[in-house]
Amino acid sequence: MRGGTFAALAAAAVILDATVASEITILGARPDFLVLVIVYGSLLMGGRAAISAAFIMGIFADSQMPEYLGLNALALSIVAYATAGVWEHLVKTNVMVQCAVILVATLLRDFIYYLIYYRNHMDMFFDFLLRHGIIGAVYTAAFGVLVYAAARLRGWRAIAGGNQW
Repeated sequence: MRGGTFAALAAAAVILDATVASEITILGARPDFLVLVIVYGSLLMGGRAAISAAFIMGIFADSQMPEYLGLNALALSIVAYATAGVWEHLVKTNVMVQCAVILVATLLRDFIYYLIYYRNHMDMFFDFLLRHGIIGAVYTAAFGVLVYAAARLRGWRAIAGGNQW
């Protein structure tokens, strides 16, 4: 994946997360397009590029809430670092592995972000994770299946590999 393509996907993820994600909620949980792009960015481009992109995407996402400027950047950068390290030890082209990584990455991002966001209200933090975090992580992982299916149709071997699913 070239840098320009990734930059376009990152910009689209920030815009989708700010506009569309709140409109397609399921049980109050929404998909996290930022995490989806970061996970696949770390798969395709490696850790250093994904961490840089995650930080920039996080700053743009944080511009909606300036009082927490940098919080999304921190959480997404940690997710990019973790997923880049994980990809080195997993079968990258397996759809179930990709969905599991997306699920855990989304939970990690929510855990970091909302731990700091609700730092003075831990009851609200745990309530949010149980009510929205887990469902949102599953929802985001379901989008990973769509990305995998699109990769199979387009012949993107870096994501879908050559095996049949």
